[in-house]
Amino acid sequence: MKDSLQHQIALVAASQIGPVTAKTLVAHCGSALAVFESSARSLLKIPGIGPVVVKSLQDPGIFQIADREMRFLDEHDIHPIFFTDTHYPARLRQCADSPVLLFFKGSDPALLAPLRMVAIVGTRTPTDYGRALCEEFIEQIAVYQPVIISGLAYGIDITAHRKATALGIPNIGTLGHGLGAIYPHDHKSTALRMCDNGGLLSEFLHHTKPDRENFPMRNRIIAGLSDALLVVETADSGGSMISAQLAHQYEREVFAFPGRVHDSRSAGCNLLIKGNRARLIESAADLAEMMGWNQENQPRAIQTQLFPELNAEEKTVYDIIRQQAEIPVDALSLAAGIAPGALASLILHLEFKGLVRTLPGKRYVVV
Repeated sequence: MKDSLQHQIALVAASQIGPVTAKTLVAHCGSALAVFESSARSLLKIPGIGPVVVKSLQDPGIFQIADREMRFLDEHDIHPIFFTDTHYPARLRQCADSPVLLFFKGSDPALLAPLRMVAIVGTRTPTDYGRALCEEFIEQIAVYQPVIISGLAYGIDITAHRKATALGIPNIGTLGHGLGAIYPHDHKSTALRMCDNGGLLSEFLHHTKPDRENFPMRNRIIAGLSDALLVVETADSGGSMISAQLAHQYEREVFAFPGRVHDSRSAGCNLLIKGNRARLIESAADLAEMMGWNQENQPRAIQTQLFPELNAEEKTVYDIIRQQAEIPVDALSLAAGIAPGALASLILHLEFKGLVRTLPGKRYVVV
């Protein structure tokens, strides 16, 4: 049966209707549009649907909200994804409490369904060791071509996003508020860069504020989207532990870096490992081995004498780097006439082919 975006948003906007109830209504009626076209009598015959739910569907204000939301989506190039759409993430569809409607702003909604998705979570106040560990992990995992997922929060989240963005690895920030603003505001510039090769994801209408109760809901999306969830550093309670618990419930693989016995910011990781709720890893190679990714597509050194085929842009970038002892990213971007965002992706491809190596400070050399 045909459906209407206006009715899909109105269903989300209706008070007293959560994801499970909304899915029940759509399953019995056939579409969001059909829910609103159904009589109160027929709706009340649906198991679990009572007068409170029916009354909330009859509120005319929800269609005013829907109309405002549709204008916002159109003005800001945001993709709505209803749970019955074919391109709704299959991993999330497996979760009974997954969102009815997602809003995605970014380069391509298809990024929500790649072969490998790794969620990275952790404390908002990491140690220098934790930040370095997170960055090192992302450098190592790049060869497996995953999409990185995190929550755009302070600490481990933003460390993961910034490092992935710098390396040209697609990454998705899952928000605990609407797409009408970015929270924390300090991370807005990173969030905008992420949209060039990744994106931002929310289940909330655009005007929704970053209220405390929204973040556990955000965490279930992070857990549900992932194949593997990695906890870098965390206390023994808080959002990261909630994400790990949800990932465990969704039968996702959970991993954790071990930490020092008396460090409170490692207490959660150690507790997860000790309770067999997370597998101990020391590197990205450990995670890939446990996930079976080495058997699927084992990374291997490329013999540069067997020169791999390059497209025109890759060859241009490679030739420029080859003519220098080493070259910083700004000089390479200027010489190649390629924007930094696009250049990062090209460099990553050249690294996969064993032709180029990245040095600290975003400098590049030929292997």
